[in-house]
This record gives sequence, structure tokens and C-alpha cells, in this order.
Amino acid sequence: MSMRAVLPVPGHTGRAALVGVGVGVLTFLCGVPYWCEHLTSAAIAVPAAGVFGAAGGLLLGTGDSRQRSGQLLLVGAVFGAFAWSAIWDSGIWPTFAFYCEGVSLIVSGAAVLAYPAGRLVDRADRCWVYAAIGVLIVGELLVELVSHPEWNDLSPDVFWPTLVANRPAFDAGIATVTGLQVVLAAWYLVLLVRRGRALSSTERPAAIPVLIGTGIAAAAIAATARTRTFTDLESLLSLYVVQNTISAVLALAVLSGALRERWREVDAPHRVVRMTSSTTSVATVRDALAAALRDPPLRLLFWIPAERSYVDRRGRLVLDPSATAGRWLAEARMDDRQPLALVELDDGLRLRKGMVDAVLRAGSQALLTAQLQAVATTQLEQVFAAQARVEERETAERQRLEKDLRDGAQRQLAALAERLSRLDALPQPARSVVASCHDEVLGTIEDLEALARGLHPTVLRTDGLGAALDEVAVRLGLAVQLAVDAGRKPPAVEATAYFALCEGLTNVAKYAPEARVRIEVTEADGWLHGLVADDGPGGARVVPGGGLAGIDDRIRALHGRTLVESRAGAGTRLRVSLPCG
Repeated sequence: MSMRAVLPVPGHTGRAALVGVGVGVLTFLCGVPYWCEHLTSAAIAVPAAGVFGAAGGLLLGTGDSRQRSGQLLLVGAVFGAFAWSAIWDSGIWPTFAFYCEGVSLIVSGAAVLAYPAGRLVDRADRCWVYAAIGVLIVGELLVELVSHPEWNDLSPDVFWPTLVANRPAFDAGIATVTGLQVVLAAWYLVLLVRRGRALSSTERPAAIPVLIGTGIAAAAIAATARTRTFTDLESLLSLYVVQNTISAVLALAVLSGALRERWREVDAPHRVVRMTSSTTSVATVRDALAAALRDPPLRLLFWIPAERSYVDRRGRLVLDPSATAGRWLAEARMDDRQPLALVELDDGLRLRKGMVDAVLRAGSQALLTAQLQAVATTQLEQVFAAQARVEERETAERQRLEKDLRDGAQRQLAALAERLSRLDALPQPARSVVASCHDEVLGTIEDLEALARGLHPTVLRTDGLGAALDEVAVRLGLAVQLAVDAGRKPPAVEATAYFALCEGLTNVAKYAPEARVRIEVTEADGWLHGLVADDGPGGARVVPGGGLAGIDDRIRALHGRTLVESRAGAGTRLRVSLPCG
């Protein structure tokens, strides 16, 4: 993205003020004969027109999609000023003024419907514009074709496109056009409500005041529409005063929203710098960008050169970084154009590319630091993944060895013991030798059974953690209170939890055999939690190379956590937590 300079607020508002003054002067010049007799109206309507022009001028200088709405508002303000030329009541000016008023309302309405996207997005919006042209322009022409200028309280010598003068048709046309204007106003209010509901969170702070101000103006203009304004020039100009005054509400809403947005554009880059100046981390940078751009769901993906791919904030590879529906991926690069990060933003921020680019530039150093952290996290994630694969292979190998022992050596020894038990017909000395061999074979079978249980107990595979831990407690001769409230889990998770808790039970049997033991296994939020607690003397420590240290390594390999609490005289608590996924 190319960097677009953010205009200073004072200079920009100064230019908008000059535009407003120009529109106010034009309004005054077009209506001089009327203002000379209505000074109070001039004091109200002329500044209101100037404010309307200033609003258009302010949006005109934004340099983004709002610029189109600013152009339309400015055009509407200029045509609104020319509408006052009807007071001259000579030549082509009255006819020109009536069409200017219609163009002003149409263009101003389209400007708000196009705000802030800069275009009419919905088909209903475009249909309203076409309908407004039909009512305010074509309807005005049809009324003029069947009337004389004096029927409209104008001089007979003004230019008037009379085709076939017909008073009943004229009266019916005026009533129809007046009624359709009310319908247009009601339709417009519905469109404003729909527009407000469809706005994204990033668009809403600036657009909602504009929509509310426009709605108030539209409702008030519709309420003041009267058929008499078509046949009485004084009433028409009085209506113009009311409309100008009411339109100032819309103009003030646009001004306040545009000024807030302009200040936000100026402040957003500085806000990122402030939030990341004291400390920089992946989370801090994400939060700073989200706050500056008003996009809480903002997501960061960091470029990892070694992988030629992006990773998320947890260091996990993202093979397809395509934005989700309604989101936009903005790319941040370093000065040498090397990729730095992808920032997933609300799609509405496409309309603020200049501000987004300025924010990313301001946060580039923080993003670079966060990228380095993401690289380190990715490497650590890869180490953990490798350890997890080793753990899975080790678990599988334990299961295979346990099965081989039971299906191979133990079965053969059991068959040998069976054959030895049947050699009763041998002489006494031989029977003594055979009996001794039989006892040794049975002892070997028991040793192999214990070894197989140590490798990977069958009961763990068939009945789960509860039965396996209960078997260990019985074998160790401990008084255990066992509570298991968790379903079956992946083999690697169950095996790691089993051996960790067994290590805790072994320590109790070794250092506090008379202690009471409590084992708890629970599941919450996708995690398996295990606890071995005893009321022994305590004082257990995690020693490098010791059993507890080995358990901690195995737990960490699966992204788990281990905690040992063992104060002297207060017993020992071994807590392990493993993600189930």
C-alpha cells in the first residue's frame, strides 16, 4: 500500500470554511431582493446554507471514498443557493430556480445514501434517486406544461414552457406531486434506517449522526410540504427558509462526524506509538492496532521467511490466509518491501486506506519486534510438535511391546508351565526339579506381567484412566480416594496423564506410605486436569533428571502444564493439565 499523507486538521477545516463562506455569499446574492425585506430570514438561511457548503467542503478534502459524498453535498449546496433566484421573477430565473431546488434535494439525498462508501450500494437507494428525479424534476416539468406562470404567482413575461394550459390538470398535478414528495420522504427514512443497520462497527461512529440528522431533516421537510407553495411565491420562499434551517441539522451532523473522523485519522498512528512505546509483544501490538482502527476482532498473521508462510499469534502455520467473509487483509511491509505481516480488518476499512496505511507505518517497528517474537514462538512450537510426535511414537511403541510380551513370551511361558505341571509320573528327584522349574516359570510370568503393566497397562487401553489408576493404587498398597470425572481421551493424552499421576503415587509410596491420598481427574474447557494430593510430610522438589522433572517434560511436549506444591508439613500436591485436542 502506498502511503497517503494525512492532512492537518486546521488547514483542512480552513479550506472547508472558505467553501462554506462562498456558498453563503452565493445564497445571499441569489436572493438579495428577498433578503432586503426579510432580514431575519437572511440571518438564518444564509449561514445555514454556508454550513451546508462547509460540510461538503470538509468531506471533499478527505481523499477517500467520502470525497464523493462531499462533491454531491457541495453540488447540492450550490444548486440550493441558485434556488433563491426565483425571487427575481423575470426571464428564465424562476423556472431555473425551481429545477435547482429539485436537483439540490436529489443530490443531497444521494450524498447521504452514498456516505461513507462513496457510491449507492443498494438497488433500493438507486431506485429512490430515480423516483426522486421523476417526482421533483419530471413532475415539475409536467406541472409547468399545463399551467401559466401567473398560476404559480409569477409574472406573465417570465420564461415558462406552457404546452396546453389546463387548470384542473394543473391542480391535480400539484396535489399529486405534493403527495409523492411525502411518499419520497417516508421512503427515504426507511432507507436511512436500513443503512444504519447495515453499517459496520468501524463506519457507525461517523455515519450514525449523519443518518440521524438527515432523517430529522427529511421528516421536517415532508411535514412542511404544502400545495400552496406551488401557487404562492412568498410561501415558496418561506418554505426555502425553513428547509435551509432544517438542513443545517444535517450539515452540523456531517461536520461533527467528519471532524471526529479527521481527528481519528490524525490521532490513530500516534495512538499505536503510545500503546507500544513502553512494551512490545504480539498481544500488545494487536491490541494497539485494534484500538487505533476501532476493530476489536482484528487478527495478525506474521510472515516467517524460513517457512515462506504466515503464522498466527500462537506460532501456528496458516496455509491459507484468505480473509473471512466481511474481512479485509491489509499487507504490512518493511522499508525494503519484504513482507512483515497481514492484518485482517473489517471490510469497511477499505474506505480508509490512507488511515490504515498510516497506522501500519506508525506501528512498523512494533510489528517487526512482534514478528521476531512470532518467529521464536514458531520455532518453539515446532520443538513441542516434535516432542509430541516422539511422545506419540513412544506410546505406540509401549503398546506394541506390551502386546508382544503378552502374546509372545508370556504365552510361551504359560504353555511351558502347563506342560511342567503335567509331569507327575517322573521319579521323585526329577519331580522336585520340575516343580522348582515350574515355580520359576510362574515367577517369570509375574515379572513379565509387571513389566507389561509398566510399559502400557492393558486396563488403561480397555477401561480408561479410572480403572488403571485404581489398579496402581491397589498394587502399591495406598489408601486412595479416587474420583474420575472425564471421558476417554486420545491415547497419547491418556498415557501421559496416567504416567504423570503414577509418578505422583510412586513418590507417595516411597516417601509417605502411610499418608492418605486423593486422586482427582476432571475435564473442563477442552483440558484434562489431574491431581494427586497427600497429607504426608511434604518437601518434594523437582530435581533435574528426577522423576517429576521427566513428567514435566512429557507434559510440556503436549502443550500441558505441571505444578508441584509441597511445603514441609503440609503434604504434596501434583497437578497436571493437558489439552484434549
